[in-house]
Amino acid sequence: MQGRILVIDDHREVVYAVRRLLESRGLEVLSAATTQQAQALLDQADALIIDIRLEQESGLELLRQLRSEAYETPAIILSAHTFPDNVVEASKHGAQQVLAKPIDAEALINAVHEALAQTPQDTDGLAIDHFGNDILGSSAAMMEVFKLLGVAASNDLNVLITGETGVGKEISAELIHRHSARVQGPFVALNCTAMPENLLEAELFGHTAGAFTGATKASTGKIESAAGGTLFLDEIGDMPQAFQAKLLRFLEDKSFYRLGDSTPRQADVRIIAATNRELMSNWDNSFRSDLYFRLAQIPVEIPPLRDRQDDLPALIDFFVQSANQEMGLELQGVSDSALAQAGAHNWPGNVRELKNTVFRAAAKKQRGIIERFELIESNTDASAPDAEQRQTIDQQIDQALQAGDLGQFLHDVEQRALHRALHFHSGNKSRVAEALGVSRNTLRARLQQTLERSEAE
Repeated sequence: MQGRILVIDDHREVVYAVRRLLESRGLEVLSAATTQQAQALLDQADALIIDIRLEQESGLELLRQLRSEAYETPAIILSAHTFPDNVVEASKHGAQQVLAKPIDAEALINAVHEALAQTPQDTDGLAIDHFGNDILGSSAAMMEVFKLLGVAASNDLNVLITGETGVGKEISAELIHRHSARVQGPFVALNCTAMPENLLEAELFGHTAGAFTGATKASTGKIESAAGGTLFLDEIGDMPQAFQAKLLRFLEDKSFYRLGDSTPRQADVRIIAATNRELMSNWDNSFRSDLYFRLAQIPVEIPPLRDRQDDLPALIDFFVQSANQEMGLELQGVSDSALAQAGAHNWPGNVRELKNTVFRAAAKKQRGIIERFELIESNTDASAPDAEQRQTIDQQIDQALQAGDLGQFLHDVEQRALHRALHFHSGNKSRVAEALGVSRNTLRARLQQTLERSEAE
């Protein structure tokens, strides 16, 4: 590996450690303690390593300035606190990576290698700033999510955020809005769950007086309310299929009609949608593929909490401190046993469930150390049916045998089981296949077989 790296950091021990590490890999290292010193060395560097907090300056502000002056040198940001806002803002401005202090040697070497392999034209950007009252995590998986959010914030393309209930999809949408060029405009949210088509149309596009029973006066819809800003459509997978074509038309030319009106209107709105379903793998194919691809110009998937348990300690500490502030408590943290208990839990409700669990324990303890959590199990072990259940199943099998319909019985059971499994896993075929112990291709074949047999009947 060859190249010249400029390290911009006012901590001598950090510069010394980075210099030794990089020089041991054959790299040349330059250093600067201030942005003024850095300016004189920029043209000599193939890649930059910038501390986000210099003594009297901001490394992030330096990155913004460099990008505004057309410096496209790949940059790596170092930060003692990898707040989501920091990563989002950094990625928006072209940072190759955001690394936490103390520095992991392997992570830094990998980041430098990627930076040196990257041409200036390939730089998509990154950025940094303090996070507000919400937190999603700081694990490697979430860092990748934040970088995607930063990319989304740097343009005006539609975004589709996917993930299970409670992972933080709306918070992610707000992060994109807050770091986008539309930050001065409104952020308007609409939940599409269980909303009839005519009501959804009135909510989204607005309506005239008398458009339907009870509409005594004209009303502005969410789209007009979000003009100049961002419209967040939550649970887009529950949108009635008949209405999806109307949303697609709006996405194509930004024009719409209020319900009961024949005058076309225009609205400059950025759309961010979210769902906990796998839209293109639905059993009933209820979501239009053309609408999916229009919404998913930038797809962002937020992993469930059980797949990023490295986030648990920081999240728990954050929620304990939040409980102290909101309820006037004097809690000092949680015990090792409570932390281990949290690590063993599956967290089907994700971050939302974790927050409620911590707040519930905090309200009871009020001061000192939380020793244990009261965890709510979502279901019981279905792998061991009791004697009464087994007897019922045996009776059903016997009845099918006597009627000569065992094949039909097995088909019905498989069809119902697959339906239930798809519903339980929010349409996610990968998770259903994992639960069945089969590949996605095998599951897809089974679904096709049951569908064809049902149609034949």
